[in-house]
Amino acid sequence: MSEKPIRMRQSAKCLAVAWRGFSFLLLLTVMLSSFMEKDKYSVTLTADQRRRFDYFFLEAQRLQQQEKYAASFDLLNHCLDIDSTAAEVYFCQAMYYSLLKQDSAALCRLERAAALRPDNMTYLERVAQYYYNTQNVAKAIEAYERIANHYRDRSDVQNILLHLYQQQKDYDQMLRCINRIEQIDGNSEEIALSKVMVYELKDDKKSAFKALKDLSAEHPYDLNYRVMMGNWLMQNDKPKEAYRIYMAASKEDPENTYVQSSLYDYYKAVGNDSVAQQLMERILINPKTEPKGKVTMMRQVIEENERQGGDSLQVLQLFDRIRKANPNDVTMAELKVAYMNMKHMPDSIVDGAMRQVLQIAPDHAAMRMQVLQHLLREQRWEEVAVVSQAGTEYNPEEMAFYYFLGLAHYQAEDNDAALDALRRGIGVVTDESEPAIVSDLYSIMGNILNEKGLKQQAYEAFDSCLKWKSDNIECLNNYAYYLSVENKELDKAAQMSYKTIKAEPRNASYLDTYAWILFRQERYAEAKIYIDQALANDTVAHSQPSAVVLEHAGDIYVQNGLTAQAVAFWQQALQARGGSAQLPKKIQLQKYIADDDKNNP
Repeated sequence: MSEKPIRMRQSAKCLAVAWRGFSFLLLLTVMLSSFMEKDKYSVTLTADQRRRFDYFFLEAQRLQQQEKYAASFDLLNHCLDIDSTAAEVYFCQAMYYSLLKQDSAALCRLERAAALRPDNMTYLERVAQYYYNTQNVAKAIEAYERIANHYRDRSDVQNILLHLYQQQKDYDQMLRCINRIEQIDGNSEEIALSKVMVYELKDDKKSAFKALKDLSAEHPYDLNYRVMMGNWLMQNDKPKEAYRIYMAASKEDPENTYVQSSLYDYYKAVGNDSVAQQLMERILINPKTEPKGKVTMMRQVIEENERQGGDSLQVLQLFDRIRKANPNDVTMAELKVAYMNMKHMPDSIVDGAMRQVLQIAPDHAAMRMQVLQHLLREQRWEEVAVVSQAGTEYNPEEMAFYYFLGLAHYQAEDNDAALDALRRGIGVVTDESEPAIVSDLYSIMGNILNEKGLKQQAYEAFDSCLKWKSDNIECLNNYAYYLSVENKELDKAAQMSYKTIKAEPRNASYLDTYAWILFRQERYAEAKIYIDQALANDTVAHSQPSAVVLEHAGDIYVQNGLTAQAVAFWQQALQARGGSAQLPKKIQLQKYIADDDKNNP
């Protein structure tokens, strides 16, 4: 057999990972079975050759366990030099080739091993798997039939053969496999339905119905099997026979939802829409109906309603009747919310439906998030706090609820409560948490800590914020401004601030921050360029720049020698009633006076 030699040393690294997944128990089984079969199949070896073969083969396995794959493979080749009929060696080499994705070489060795040991089912099964995976259906069938003859109690092999024969459309052989599975595992609904499917593929309607009838006879107290017979009759254009079965089943169990659903389909099929409508509502209101079945039917109702013009009032009234009969049915309550969203109904109406879901399932985190989205859009902070607080109680592991609770308290200027909520939120942060929310959580915490005068803790919070989201623009601006107020790490502040104006070049607050940092660095000419842009874009109060921006403009202008214009800016800032405590002195002395600069960014 002439083949390109395997490059074991270059491939050792990938084998080191892949081989760990190979079953050592399987390898041990192969070794033991091969030793037991030696006398039956091997060439005659002298005692010395046998000792040498056994030594090198076992040494190859030992080296393989030590992940010395190249040396192990070399020893396997040496084993073949001693005994070219050693099936176990070919099998082991096949595993190496397989792990190296050299499937043709692997298959060649597996076939050789199986040919040398035709009674070894482990070898044959590996060959069969290769044929199956490569879609060599004919050879796969031949191999699996041999395995099935050897292991007559293995239904898994029969299932594989069933699939293979299906690809060949050999329906008789499929039935043979199904019957064999039935002998091994016993009759079941799945087996009976498989028979029905194959008989229908053969266009043998009589046998298909008989298989269903036999299944029903074996389970005389299970109405579902009788209903299956009725459904089959409906699908095969025999509505009258199906109706008789449905009505007989309905008399036995009037509340059986499977029977009701089949009757509904019957009435729809024969055009009796009024009765079908009554039955549909009965099914939807019935507490015994499975949630999945209700959802399917309700979607049909909605689709039909949309085809007829989309009268949402009819659908909503039906939802209300269902809820009245099933007050704890969370599935239908969720579907009602989804329907309202599909119809783009006002938030105020949808909000009520979502809160009904939370009444039934207060730990429904996703629905609570939707409620919060509505409240946040309208900035209803008191309600945000209430809904978020409940979220932290019912879903204490959900970090977002702590964030929204902290945000609501922060907006209400209750910094202590906000800080408490945010710190509790940090306690449940994981690697799977949403980075943007975690980043904002740290950002708000940094602002609060800064307001409390805890500068170092504030900066640590900002650093954490940027680790989670390096482009958190608000954090970059605030962090940079606070550093400029402290007149420290100005280069770092400038780098952060510059990112903000690149992201939002018309944001007056960001332009003002950058201009002020340049001022702190005594880069007055550059500072003037950016403060002029801030003035042009700042229209906070009555289309006039804010007091903070105006005072900064005065400070920058005076340092550029433009005293008259600087004083004018300071006077405007004084009128805007938002300047620093030093502002009157600046106007009086007509020069810049350093101060604590307590302004907010």
